[in-house]
This record gives sequence, structure tokens and C-alpha cells, in this order.
Amino acid sequence: MNLEMAAFDVAGTTVQDDGIVIEAFKVAFENTQPDLWPSKGAQWTQYAIDTMGQSKIEVFTALLGDAEKAYQANVSFEEAYVNEVAEQGIAPIPGAIELFAALREKGIPVVLTTGFSRSTLNVLLTELNWFDLIDLTVTPEEAGRGRPYPDMLKFAAEKVNAPTPAFSLVVGDTESDMKSAVAYGSINIFGVLSGAHSEEQLIRGGATSVVNSVADISSLL
Repeated sequence: MNLEMAAFDVAGTTVQDDGIVIEAFKVAFENTQPDLWPSKGAQWTQYAIDTMGQSKIEVFTALLGDAEKAYQANVSFEEAYVNEVAEQGIAPIPGAIELFAALREKGIPVVLTTGFSRSTLNVLLTELNWFDLIDLTVTPEEAGRGRPYPDMLKFAAEKVNAPTPAFSLVVGDTESDMKSAVAYGSINIFGVLSGAHSEEQLIRGGATSVVNSVADISSLL
């Protein structure tokens, strides 16, 4: 692969999730929509699973149809997620750190893109002690729009001087990750089975390869 940039999703791709994201969604819905949660809970939870990888505030807005309610739910989600991380800890997907190092050794900038807000992402980066391992991190509000739009990848490419979309590696665990990469113009789109979505969903989203985890990508470099 002739690469100018390698962009990775966070939860489920490079960071172990263990159901924390969905649990945080449930807590947010229960806290902010207690009257509707009993009847809408199953539907909302499935939607959260189906739209994994997308901006969390956009997911809440789509479900609740009200900007203020979505904001409140998103605040509750982030608090719940950070609390879960504090209680349970967080760990990299095995092989992620080694892959980052191998890419950077070849002069390929490593970028993280996410559906989390900056404050939540920074908690993760601090917990993992990753600030020195990554060249750039991008959140939806910083780029304009979250996935499945390509805004975060375009933003990252400009920042790390990677002008050719085809010469990018994009790795994620959700259908939205794959769609974002396709819209951006990457031809090296890797879906990993360590997170939210199945091989079928990843291929449907546009994955050019599906592997078990990021650890399997090192050998392809």
C-alpha cells in the first residue's frame, strides 16, 4: 500500500468497547426520557446499534426530534460513558499500538476519528496515554459533520498533508465507518470484527477487506 494517511475509528476498532457505549446510551435514555423509555427502549437501543460510528448528538437528535432534548441526552450519555470508563478502565485492542508505531515508522501519519465529542475523546486519550502515539484526532464538531459523511477524513487529510484520498487507509468497525471512507474516496477500507457490526454490514458499507482486528492489518503492510 502506498499510503499518505491511516485513519482509525476509536471504540470497537482501536479501543475495546465491551458494551460500554450501548450501556451509556441506555443510561442516557433512562435518565432523560423516563416516561418513553419503557415503550421505546428496545427500538431506540437497536437504532443506536445500527448507527454506531455516527455522531452521538446526531443519533439523539434523530431519535428524539428535538435539539434541546438531544443535547440533554448527549450530556447524560457522555457522563455515563466517562463514569463507566473510570469504573471499568479502558484498554487498547491488541495490536493497535504496534500498528500505530509501524505506520509512523514508515512516515505515515496516524489519525483517530470518532463519533464522540472532544471532551469524551480526551478522557479516553488520557486514560490510554495515547497523546504521543497519534498524529491527529478529529471529532464531528471540529470537522463539520460526523459519519457517514467524509468530513472528518477530509479535515484530517488537510491537517496531515495527505492530498490523495486513494492513498489513505481507513479502518473501522461499523457500516458508517465504511460509508464515510467510500464517500471520501479511499480504496483501502478495512472493516474489523472487534466491534459493533458484522462482516455482512461492513461489506454492505463498502469495506474492501474485512479482518478480525487491527492486529491483522500489520502483516499487510
